[in-house]
Amino acid sequence: MQVGEVSVRKNQRIASSYVFIGLGILIICVGILSLRLGSVSISFSEICKLIFLGEDSLSSLEVPHSLLVWDLRLPRFLLSLLIGAELACAGVCIQGLFRNPLVEPGFIGVGPGAALSAAVWIVCSEKIFSFLPPELRGKESYFLQAFAFGGALLVSFFLHLVSRREGGGFSLVLVLTGIAVNATVISLLGFLSYLADDTQLRNLTFWSLGSIAGATWHKVTLLSVVLTFVALSFPWLSRGLDVLALGEAEAFYSGFKIKRIRNITIILSSLLVGSSISISGNIAFAGLIVPHILRMLLGPSHKTLLPASILGGGLLVSCADLAARTIVFPSELPIGIIAAGLGGPFFLSLILKAKRKEGEFR
Repeated sequence: MQVGEVSVRKNQRIASSYVFIGLGILIICVGILSLRLGSVSISFSEICKLIFLGEDSLSSLEVPHSLLVWDLRLPRFLLSLLIGAELACAGVCIQGLFRNPLVEPGFIGVGPGAALSAAVWIVCSEKIFSFLPPELRGKESYFLQAFAFGGALLVSFFLHLVSRREGGGFSLVLVLTGIAVNATVISLLGFLSYLADDTQLRNLTFWSLGSIAGATWHKVTLLSVVLTFVALSFPWLSRGLDVLALGEAEAFYSGFKIKRIRNITIILSSLLVGSSISISGNIAFAGLIVPHILRMLLGPSHKTLLPASILGGGLLVSCADLAARTIVFPSELPIGIIAAGLGGPFFLSLILKAKRKEGEFR
C-alpha cells in the first residue's frame, strides 16, 4: 500500500469520527430540549437531578415533573430516535440493494405496503376477531407489527423481482411500479376508511399522518430489540452491500452468495420499515434524506453508512418530533407533515441536481 493511500484512509477515518461525534452532540442537545419543552417547562438543573440523582433529590414542588419526564417525554424522545434510526437504516439497505441513492422505502411502495397491512389489521381485527382480548386486536395489538412487516416484505420481494428483470438497477419500470403500488395503496386505504367506524376512522387518519404521541416503554423496548438484532448483522451486511455496488456479476465471481445477500437485505429492511411504521404511522423521506447526506459526508462504504444512519436518522426524526410538539403549541402537528415538508423539497433538489449533471455530460 502506498503512502498516499494510507494518508487518504487516515483522513477518512478522522472525518468519520468528526461526523459521529457531531451527530452524538446534536442528539444530546435535542434530547435536552425535548425533555425541557412542552406544556410544562422543566429547568435543565431539574432534568439533571432526575436523570443522575433520582426523584429523591427533588423538592416537593418538583416531584410531579418526575412523572412527566420518565413516563411521557423520555419514552417519546427515545422512540423518535429508534424510529428514525430504523427508517434511515432501511433506506441505506434499500438504496444499496437497488444500487441507487435516490430510492426511499416510501417512494417505491415498501412503506405504503406496511401501512396498508397495518390499516387492514386496525379495521378488520375489530370486526373479524372480536372474540379476541382487547390487547390482541386494534391499533394497540401485538399483531400489528407482524402485519406491517408482512406487507413491507411482500412489496419488497415484488419490487426486487421487477428490479432483477430490469437488470438489478433502478429503472424507469421500477419507478412506475412504485407509483402503481402507491396508487393502489391509497385506493385501498380509502376503501378501508369507508368501512371503518368513527373510532377506527379517527385512528386511521391520525396514524396515517404519523405520530409518536403514544410512546410507551413497551414500544421503546420492542424497537430496541429489532434495531439491535439488525445492527448485529452490520459487519456482514455492509460487506454484502459494498460488493453489490460493483454489480451482481462481479460479486458472484468474487465468491459472494448474491441470492442470500439480496434475500437477507430485503427481510431486514422490511423488518425495520414494518416495525417502525406499525408504531408511528407513515413518516416519509426519512429513509432518503439521511442516507444521502451521510453518503456525501462519509463516502459510499456501508461499513460507516449503516452505523451512522442510526445516529442521523434518530437526529432527524427527533428534531421533527420536537418541532411537531412546539410549532403550533399547545396543539400538536402530525410528525409526517414535518417529514414530508422537509423531504419533498429535498427530493426535488436531488432530481434537479441529477438533471443538471446529465446535461453537463451531453
